[in-house]
Amino acid sequence: MKNRSGQNASDDSSVPQTKWTEEIDLQTVDAAGLVHHVTICVSGPSTALIALIDAHSRTEFSGTDYLDCLSQARRQLELDGRLLCCQGARPNVHPSGQLRQFTNGREAYVRHSEPRSEVTATVDIFAPAATGDVVTLDDQRAAIISSWNARYPGKQI
Repeated sequence: MKNRSGQNASDDSSVPQTKWTEEIDLQTVDAAGLVHHVTICVSGPSTALIALIDAHSRTEFSGTDYLDCLSQARRQLELDGRLLCCQGARPNVHPSGQLRQFTNGREAYVRHSEPRSEVTATVDIFAPAATGDVVTLDDQRAAIISSWNARYPGKQI
């Protein structure tokens, strides 16, 4: 088949194709508790690009890092009344600026309200999480602020 310029329409060699390095199967949950399966495709570490494949739709999100892309995908799902069941959607998961920079936003710390002397655990933000462990972006932000204020009462934010 030829397009108007006379070239084969199937020849997309001039259009750069995204190289997905991972496909991650996750779940979403709605307010009624119904679970749907989605796939997150992750680009290579040199770019921050993910694709959310949901039933018969596919949406790509690009950003400054993977956490930015994940936030965009979560916001889109929240508009549909669904939460993405991944570690990056847990209320106590958030990266430091340094960890975010070093991992291109792929890893985050599991925060605790009490100060701990032990090393804080990190998680892959795209790793699966239980349906009961995830919250909206706004609830996650509120939980992180509350945790910070509990740990550092003199430095409220």
